[in-house]
Amino acid sequence: MMPKSYWEKRQELTFLAGEKKVKAYYKGLQKAFEQAKREIQGVISDFYVRYAIENKVTFAEAQKLLDKAEIGELKDFIAKVQEHMGEYNLELNNMSIKARITRYQALEKQVDALLQRLYAIEYQLKGEEALKEVYSDSYYRTWFNIDQYHGFHQGFAQVNPRTVEALINYPWNGANFSTRIWKQKDHMLQVLGEDITTMLVQGRPPKDMVSNLAKRFQTKEYEAYRLLHTESSFIIEQGTLAAYKEDGVKKYKIVATLDIKTSDICREKDGQIHNVKDAVVGVNYPPFHPFCRTTTVPYYEDKDEVGTRIARDPATGKTYEVPANMTYQEWYDKYVRNNPEAVLAEKKWKNRYSDQRQYEEYKKVLGDDLGVKSLDEFQELKYNYITGFEDLKSFYQYKKQYPDSNKLYYEINKEIQKLKDKGTVNKKIGTAVKPISIKILEVDKHAEIQMKSRGISVNDAEGYIVNAKVMFKQAKNTKNAYYSNEGASVIIIKGGILKTAFPRSHYDKSAEAIMEVADKYVK
Repeated sequence: MMPKSYWEKRQELTFLAGEKKVKAYYKGLQKAFEQAKREIQGVISDFYVRYAIENKVTFAEAQKLLDKAEIGELKDFIAKVQEHMGEYNLELNNMSIKARITRYQALEKQVDALLQRLYAIEYQLKGEEALKEVYSDSYYRTWFNIDQYHGFHQGFAQVNPRTVEALINYPWNGANFSTRIWKQKDHMLQVLGEDITTMLVQGRPPKDMVSNLAKRFQTKEYEAYRLLHTESSFIIEQGTLAAYKEDGVKKYKIVATLDIKTSDICREKDGQIHNVKDAVVGVNYPPFHPFCRTTTVPYYEDKDEVGTRIARDPATGKTYEVPANMTYQEWYDKYVRNNPEAVLAEKKWKNRYSDQRQYEEYKKVLGDDLGVKSLDEFQELKYNYITGFEDLKSFYQYKKQYPDSNKLYYEINKEIQKLKDKGTVNKKIGTAVKPISIKILEVDKHAEIQMKSRGISVNDAEGYIVNAKVMFKQAKNTKNAYYSNEGASVIIIKGGILKTAFPRSHYDKSAEAIMEVADKYVK
């Protein structure tokens, strides 16, 4: 009798074979997306060159009607784009050109034609061909595996092309493959139209759209990959299910991957046994969600499960074997739940998307001061060095509020805060930031009297500002307090009003403590 691991290994090979076919197709699709992006950039640039006045195209210019010659050119463009599309017997959207059409509408037609060619041929047509190959491969592989398991061969039915086409058109996840593709295309046309309108209204050149256009295509490429992966999982499992039915398999067992990447729904379903005749996709038969890796194996009630199944160590990534009848929950309870390294690895995996967003935001605000160069390093700091991450978080919040300051003044501010807590420095002193000079435009009357009694001039007060080692934002950021080796000045930012100024000889214990910290960092 074959061990239980036989089925797991065979089904894994079937899944990998299907995934390989999809990846090969997707590689070609990526090139097609890149080509379409270049062509769309081209038509937008041509539009700009043709209708630009004083180096910009206004929205009003874009709304002007095409003349007869321009309408003829548009028809020629669309005909050239669609030149070979008829060979595929495709049902295309109506691209007829009205007698009255604006320049903007003509540009939209050009973009639409290029997107139709991309989505109709490169995405849908070739994608469906790849899925048909995936189905056939899954069907015959499963049948062969069952024959080997039993030790004999019986005649089997050939794949029916109509069956595969019906599966591709089946809305198993709320909509079928074609509907989802064209929904993606329509959304792409919509967002590109919004980008072009913004460009026209703001009078910006098309080169400003390059970065945004690249992001749009990158997003749509990912959506294509996500859809293809999910559809191929569905087709692989449907090919397997068809082989079960043809070969008389009565029951199947759900097999999830024993690692921390497995979804909660698949963890729960691992080890469940169902009748083949009762299989319903998304309910008791995979796939259960996008990027689902869960599969099934035949289950024979009259044969005991022997052998092992494969598991992956969350901390090291290495594989090992566990008993064949061990469920996901049993594996998790034994190997993950009480293993701190495994729990941490799972936490990093589950939080990877939110952590990626946080990492990008921190990188945007802190730049080189972030101190880590990858998401892995960021997560390592966040989950393994809590104190260090709390300091980074504090610096991020500081820098977000005071973008013109830097790490050095953040460190000064931390020390000043400690002195405030001890009572050494007055709590009203404010937040330490990098000094930014402000010209004194007016002197407060009370300040003028004080300065006269202290024997200092406006020039002296301006010198304190120019030579300040540290500045403090005060009164909800409405005032700047400057401290230098010669003296201190306080300015009301709005209006450049000098509120007070005093020489170093008037520094109290609090001010001297501030200067001691400033001297430590600023030479």
